Amino acid sequence: MKLKYPAEAFALGIILFSAGMKEAFAAGILVILSAVFAEFLKNLLEASIPEWSLRLCVGIGTGAVCSSVFLIGFAALGAPLETGTWILTFVIGVLCACFSLTGDLDAEYGDLFWESSIAWGFWILLAIVREFFSGGAIFGNTVFQASFQSSAIAEPAFAFLAAGLALAFTNGVLKKSGAGGRSLLAAVPAFFLLHPFTVRIFGQAAGILISIAVPVLMFLSVKQTLKFSRMGKAYKGLPADMLAAGFIYMILNIY
Repeated sequence: MKLKYPAEAFALGIILFSAGMKEAFAAGILVILSAVFAEFLKNLLEASIPEWSLRLCVGIGTGAVCSSVFLIGFAALGAPLETGTWILTFVIGVLCACFSLTGDLDAEYGDLFWESSIAWGFWILLAIVREFFSGGAIFGNTVFQASFQSSAIAEPAFAFLAAGLALAFTNGVLKKSGAGGRSLLAAVPAFFLLHPFTVRIFGQAAGILISIAVPVLMFLSVKQTLKFSRMGKAYKGLPADMLAAGFIYMILNIY
């Protein structure tokens, strides 16, 4: 059975907005809103315009709406987005549009809300875990501090792990497989923003390119290996790839 929620968009959203419960709660709502808008816009226009125009309209329109609501929403929360993160919210919208344009949903809004709400729930749950174990806070309020907590849990490596686990848990509840997911669409934009290490010896521009190219190449290599791995149905595809990206970032952070 095919997924009825935009897994790639959720993966990128979790990577960017899972360090705390407040941002996870808000971002999840906005991703679901963007997915609904993409499906609505597709159904509204598909009988009136050519396919190539439909793809452009839905992609650009959803990307623009998604980035706009994220910008306004997080400004209202008192947590304005940095430029790089804001640009990637446009990518989240485009991923929602790509999911809608595949035709797997076919105006089944009930299924979209149901499956997306499960993914959103696990997103919030893992964000609570990350926020608590990184600084002892929940929803921005410090509740408990102990020596086992570490700020490293707020780093990008654990964001990728959270994305993989949230999608795997969602697929497990739905009894569906994540195989066939286009993990590169979620991972590569994140690689451009979140660099696992810094290279200064070759200059700033070359250092940035190296810090992007290395995780991309390692991710592609691991992704090919995972195709031949035996794992649970819920972990196949996108969830396993996100978990692999998390471990890649852990290794590269050592350097």
